[in-house]
Amino acid sequence: MEATTLELSETNQMPKFLKVLCILSFIMCGIMLLFALIGLKNLFMTPEEILGMNPYMQTMQDNNPEAYQAMLDSMQYKNVSAILGVIMPIISLFGVIFMWKRKKSGFYIYLVGEFLPYLTIFLTNGLATMYAATSQMGENGTMAINIFIGMVIFFDLLFVVLYGLNFKHLK
Repeated sequence: MEATTLELSETNQMPKFLKVLCILSFIMCGIMLLFALIGLKNLFMTPEEILGMNPYMQTMQDNNPEAYQAMLDSMQYKNVSAILGVIMPIISLFGVIFMWKRKKSGFYIYLVGEFLPYLTIFLTNGLATMYAATSQMGENGTMAINIFIGMVIFFDLLFVVLYGLNFKHLK
């Protein structure tokens, strides 16, 4: 009788690996949410004020007018980007909370929260903005953005795969 009770309590515990994944995701969601909340200040600023805060914008306007124009064009999406920047980490956070509670629906919510940003980047001209922001650095800037994007994609896919491997522990 005791062996059966012990086996049942062990099977109902969250696997340590899933617990570690959730804790790491809680930390990352918190960091992303913090940056997004800081970015909300853009809601109350004009594009000129936002670009004027960066001392390199005047140099960019003089040396690379196309990049400056790309930055200016992207400002039409500043409100959408700021609001979605807060919503998307919250979606991921809810997914992680549900997975912490060992609910399968959490995995699907997490997928939406992780892959929705890629859709919004393409819809809001985000890639052009990232490349324009580093255009003053030349090839080094392009390489830095490529490495950054590659790392973000790698870790998003890695966590999705790792959560997928733990899917059997969700109810």
